[in-house]
Amino acid sequence: MKMKQSNDAAALEIQRDQTNYTRDKDALKAEQLEVNKGNDDIRARGAALRAESDAISARVSEMSNLGQTAKTDEEKAAYEAERVKLLARNSAYEKNVAEFSVAQKAQIERVNAVNARIDAVNARSHGINDRVEPQQKKAAAWREQCGNRRFREEDEVVIKKELAAGK
Repeated sequence: MKMKQSNDAAALEIQRDQTNYTRDKDALKAEQLEVNKGNDDIRARGAALRAESDAISARVSEMSNLGQTAKTDEEKAAYEAERVKLLARNSAYEKNVAEFSVAQKAQIERVNAVNARIDAVNARSHGINDRVEPQQKKAAAWREQCGNRRFREEDEVVIKKELAAGK
């Protein structure tokens, strides 16, 4: 009877650990989806910044030619006004790049934290799995030894007294 109680207690502990593992794994999957969305957002922002950089570079090349060919005061004034706009656009771009760098670093930290938690959960699963097979063997041994045995009523009385006494 003690062997069965021991087996039942160990099985309950393993089931509890499996339930906790499943809960944690599901929570990590949900968080991993959020992290993946964040990665997609970072990629999209990076692509948009590269496109803006290319557009600014192209406009600088055009402006360089305009500055060299401007001869009248009107052309020089138009060039200067366009140059000021381009400088403002470049300042906004640099600000966006700085914000992007901060967001990218935060995302990298978040990815690393999720990966560390995934590794921890996976390590827990190995510990749980390592306990399952020996427990199944113990339960099978109990079934072979005691599972199909009949017992006498006086054995039942003794067992109940032992259980009541907490032995």
